[in-house]
Amino acid sequence: MSIADAVAASPWAGAVLRPGVAAVASPMWQAVEWSNAIAVKGSEQVFFKCLEPDMSGAIDAVAAYDGAVAAAGQNVGPDVLFASPDRQAVGFQYLASPWRNAWLGDLQNADVLAAVIAAKKAFREAVPLTRAWDVFAEIRSWLARAAARGTALPGDMPELARTAGQIEQAIAASGFDRAPGHNDGQASNIMLGPGGAVMLVDFDCAGMSDPYYDLACILGEACLFEADWRAAIAMQDGSCTESALLRCRAYSVADDLLWGLRGLVLSKISPRRGLEFLKYGEWRLLRARSALRDTQLAQHLHRI
Repeated sequence: MSIADAVAASPWAGAVLRPGVAAVASPMWQAVEWSNAIAVKGSEQVFFKCLEPDMSGAIDAVAAYDGAVAAAGQNVGPDVLFASPDRQAVGFQYLASPWRNAWLGDLQNADVLAAVIAAKKAFREAVPLTRAWDVFAEIRSWLARAAARGTALPGDMPELARTAGQIEQAIAASGFDRAPGHNDGQASNIMLGPGGAVMLVDFDCAGMSDPYYDLACILGEACLFEADWRAAIAMQDGSCTESALLRCRAYSVADDLLWGLRGLVLSKISPRRGLEFLKYGEWRLLRARSALRDTQLAQHLHRI
């Protein structure tokens, strides 16, 4: 369904469409999975988005919709105003200026990061979501897509995947609880508003997950040094234990591997050649590779 068709099928039929957010894959991942526009009718403005055709096999639109509704119910996401029956077209409350999407530098501001973490904690208090989100299952799924589509992968991918499996085993052995999670580390999927307000948007990865994974997604982008990680974990937990630090760092590596794979596969299958999927994927894989080759990794996994 196109944006025009979605608007025509909604209560805002006949609205004037203004450009929304441009799709960019690198250096930041923004508006890649969904086309979007702002529908203006009288004094009303609604943000419409429609799933891109090349994303139909990669995104669970129903689960994303459920996550968006749950976030709105917790007042940490914009209200959901319209959805097509298949949930591949959705209309949201438009967050007009002074609302804006966050940038990476914003997340390195302690006050902003604390507000983002608070929003994620509030989302975890939502009613349980129907989907379970498992980064390791997602890695396996994207590896299968890569094989099915003939995607060229780095020669060390089997080694990287095996090490990710070791991380999965260590975390499973230590045990964890699941809660609703945004599970998204992209700064562009955080909206900053007046008075330090924060809202979460884009729930393509939303699902029941380990809260430390949900946290790790954002810390992998925001934190440069170990002291930063410790301070951010303390924002969530009140203090930072060694096991929490190691778990978050391990999850962050797995998230890098997942998004690296996504970038490489999409560079192969997407007809949208103007988006730098390969560049983004290679960067995330470089970061994952660096961490997975840490000579102390095995020792760390035993302490999670």
